[in-house]
Amino acid sequence: YTYLECNNSKDKMKKQLEVMWNRGGWILTLLLLFLWALSLSQRPISDNEQVEAPSITYPRLSTIYTVPVNNSLKTSFGWQESAKTKTWRYSPALVYSIEEGKEIASPGDGVLLAEGEKIIIEHGAGYKSEIWPVRAYRFEGAVQKGESIGESYSNELHWQLSYYNEPIDPNTRVITEP
Repeated sequence: YTYLECNNSKDKMKKQLEVMWNRGGWILTLLLLFLWALSLSQRPISDNEQVEAPSITYPRLSTIYTVPVNNSLKTSFGWQESAKTKTWRYSPALVYSIEEGKEIASPGDGVLLAEGEKIIIEHGAGYKSEIWPVRAYRFEGAVQKGESIGESYSNELHWQLSYYNEPIDPNTRVITEP
């Protein structure tokens, strides 16, 4: 903060406290004064200090997922720089190069729901797979790991694994089969 911003916020706080005091809200006013004093007593973070972001730990899975198709990986999970444009983009899914009409397998046990060109598989315990674009063989029901769930109709296939709707890297939960 600059000195000017601090003064403006202090003036606004003083005016608000005066209005509350005049209206008889002295208990609330004292509480707000206490909270304000606590916030002022906290040491600000300097530009040289390094702050660590909280890490998210995912519970250990009892099942390991398999890739829905054994083809070459075109795009990995996360931030990547384009070789052509030298720009960065975020990919919440793995993208595979694939031939049209290739069979797609379920990466794990779960309940399948097909929505248009996307297949969603609820694996349980907060985990969910989304695979697209796919021509689904059926629109809902239980599915087993490795069971054929549809066929591709594009030259690339996307697989997003999420934990409570937050995308995670499928490679951290996949075992490659020999």
